[in-house]
Amino acid sequence: MEEERKKLEKIYQALNEEDADIKKWNQALIPKAILLFPPIAFALTFLKINTDKSIIDLLGFIAIGVLLVFGGIFLNYLLSKGK
Repeated sequence: MEEERKKLEKIYQALNEEDADIKKWNQALIPKAILLFPPIAFALTFLKINTDKSIIDLLGFIAIGVLLVFGGIFLNYLLSKGK
């Protein structure tokens, strides 16, 4: 009887942990949507305004921006490492 009770308690705890994980994920939906909205809006407006451009042009434009940002981060790292 005691063993069955312990097994049921373990199952109950496991179910509560799963519910907590789902609840945490669902609570984070709003910040996730806030983070995803600007890139999606940018992509849609880029393609809407530049009707002669393709998705490859958009990806190239984004890639150049990413390279510039990472280049700046890398230069900052090199300059701060020397101190």
